[in-house]
Amino acid sequence: MIESLTIGQGLQIALYGFTTVFIMLAILMLIIIVMNKVVVAMTSKQEKVEEKVVEEVVEVKKPANIEYAGEIQLIDVDEKTAACIMAIISDETKIPLENLIFKKIRLLEDN
Repeated sequence: MIESLTIGQGLQIALYGFTTVFIMLAILMLIIIVMNKVVVAMTSKQEKVEEKVVEEVVEVKKPANIEYAGEIQLIDVDEKTAACIMAIISDETKIPLENLIFKKIRLLEDN
């Protein structure tokens, strides 16, 4: 036999449904927040490692009393591309362009 629900029972079932949905949304929100914090922590750790490697590898500074008047040797690279490469290296290493000495820039072949 089929029983009919009273208004109070219907409201109680709806309340349970809404409560379940909101609890699941809150759990999903917490999962997303935790994942975001993990990704940010991993990314910042990777950036610190990259910065440390760049600082260790490219610690090339020109002494103040030595002037380098030589020209840069460009091999299979046009002047515009070479200028972009020098600007990128200066920006990424945070070393002013006047403190870097470039002797040769050449195009590497892809294998």
